Amino acid sequence: MSSARITALEAEVAGLRKALVSRTVIGQATGLIAARKPCTPQQAFQLLVHISQHHNIKLHVAADRLVMAFVHAHLGRPVEPADQVLWDHVDATTANDSGGSEDGFAEEVSSTSP
Repeated sequence: MSSARITALEAEVAGLRKALVSRTVIGQATGLIAARKPCTPQQAFQLLVHISQHHNIKLHVAADRLVMAFVHAHLGRPVEPADQVLWDHVDATTANDSGGSEDGFAEEVSSTSP
């Protein structure tokens, strides 16, 4: 086997390992959102995608930040303000059964919002 082929296979294995970690944390975040919100796992995933797009961060990064914030909060550790913003976004978003938005979610508008 050539050196180039070995290098290509090593790169492929590294990519698959990274994808597996990303997929795991996305699944964890989806489960946490579904447990916190009255929604299905599919809706929770769509909400995670919405949050990722809204905050302009990669899906696996948003998922990792949500999971880490959840763990820190439940261990009594301080949560990074930027990570808390993501959970605040989860809490402020509701499943929209009427299909009024493209992703099936609508932002709640607080009466105290500016």
